[in-house]
Amino acid sequence: MSTVSTITKIILLALVSTASGCFMYHEREKVLIPGIDIDQSLRVAELELAENQFSSVLTLWAMRDQVLTADQASKVSALYFKYIDRVASEQQKSGSFSVWHLTWAISNMYRLGSPEVREALDDAYRDAAVRVEQLDRRIARKHFDSEKIYMGDVHWGGRAYAKSHLVVPGNEDYLQSVTEYEP
Repeated sequence: MSTVSTITKIILLALVSTASGCFMYHEREKVLIPGIDIDQSLRVAELELAENQFSSVLTLWAMRDQVLTADQASKVSALYFKYIDRVASEQQKSGSFSVWHLTWAISNMYRLGSPEVREALDDAYRDAAVRVEQLDRRIARKHFDSEKIYMGDVHWGGRAYAKSHLVVPGNEDYLQSVTEYEP
């Protein structure tokens, strides 16, 4: 199979995937998950980051548009600084995917947050701003600081990931507690 036909197939697959299920919004009310337990979801995020898998940053990414308290934002900031250097050092393997998604998460949490949340995330946001500029992905910078805030699960894969990593008691589509999470 030639490189051109492989690239064509990838592009077509991406277009079909996007056309059949795009979950990207600019209105927060469309992405808020009623009943989400941020504290338990943060525990899942911490377990994921400790696992050190390619997708380990995606739990924070999946909760990036939800309402956080200042204490929860402080926990996010602590997780960010605990793992960002490792994630960045693995950038070659992941094609900058992980840094892109983690900086996007920090940006949305910061930009959507209350003044107290922004204060708790300020150092992480400033660090993320530097890191996203170093990425060779224009889309990463767009997601980070575009005038519009890019929210939502984006595609079916993002939606499936969110449903298997976020804790939303009473909504059977999601985890009911952190004890249901299995790495």
